[in-house]
Amino acid sequence: MSDPSRRRRPAPARTARGLLALLTATLLGACGTSPAPTGAAGGPSHAAAPTGAAPTAPATPGATASAGPTGRPPVTSVTATTLAVRLPAPASRMVAVPAGGQLLLLGGLVAGSTSTQVLRLDPVAGTVATAGRLAHATHDAGGAVLGGAALVLGGGVQASAGWVQAVPVGGGPGTVVGQLPQPRSDHVVVSDGTTAYVAGGYATGPELTDVLATTDGTTFRVVAHLAIGVRYAAGALVDGVLWVIGGEHGGTPVDAVQRVDLATGTASVVGHLPAPLSHASAAVLGGTLLVVGGLRGGVPVDAVQRIDTTTGATTVVGHLPAPAADAAVAVLADAAYVVGGQTTGGRTLASVVRLTTGPASPAP
Repeated sequence: MSDPSRRRRPAPARTARGLLALLTATLLGACGTSPAPTGAAGGPSHAAAPTGAAPTAPATPGATASAGPTGRPPVTSVTATTLAVRLPAPASRMVAVPAGGQLLLLGGLVAGSTSTQVLRLDPVAGTVATAGRLAHATHDAGGAVLGGAALVLGGGVQASAGWVQAVPVGGGPGTVVGQLPQPRSDHVVVSDGTTAYVAGGYATGPELTDVLATTDGTTFRVVAHLAIGVRYAAGALVDGVLWVIGGEHGGTPVDAVQRVDLATGTASVVGHLPAPLSHASAAVLGGTLLVVGGLRGGVPVDAVQRIDTTTGATTVVGHLPAPAADAAVAVLADAAYVVGGQTTGGRTLASVVRLTTGPASPAP
């Protein structure tokens, strides 16, 4: 977590001050708060593009027809449905991980303050409850489930932190089980279930390029370096390949789509978004890599974009009920859940939005 006074970027807090409305929440971290949503609760399924939607990328050979490495046809349409269940309080910059058919939501900014909260969200039953507390309050961290525990790696409050915190997937108090090689926040963390990969982010100075791997949260090794060091990027793992999308470099949002082959350690820029994007989230549905929301030109967007993992081309395949940045996103079964975040108007969301690749289904 960096000091907000040093950032040379349209950070969510800075953007909200300069371009939107003055945020009243106290800024407590490297990453401050982002422009926030205006009320996506209880909304219907959305297919049309609200204001702030990212432009659809120009047609590119293979952008709509490539089946990708899995051989599965690409997702061509995503439906967003706002569920009736809501967070106890609006929150953003949380860690979300799947745990036993439910979601654990850890840390984040709650009412403008960095939190130790651990929530258990059951989107099917429509319930959310407290499931524990972190040892240290943190936001802009990354997370993964390894060895029966939800790990929260890095993040911070007023400065980037190096701690690795563990919470039992069944809930309970958090403990510090390890340390990153150096403090880190605003980074990407993805996992294949046995290994977690940590990419990019910020400590002090330039954005980080190293990609770390860990199987236990206590020992780390460098497995690659990004082609472009970024923070506030979206990231996902598809068939053993790490994808890092957008983010900020040198305080400026970028449009780069980076591909990191974890088997060989090679990294390259293989595509470009229609416009620079930061503070977005990513998910993989049906083998298709999706980028959800984010900030474009300092303004939250509602676009759900597909990244073709064969060509790097980008296509808009859906829209959120409201523009959102810094949302927590995790996948359960055949749906992705977008939790909290911030939207236009300088407000934080308490909503839970389900993304599916088929027709809309009734919200629980």
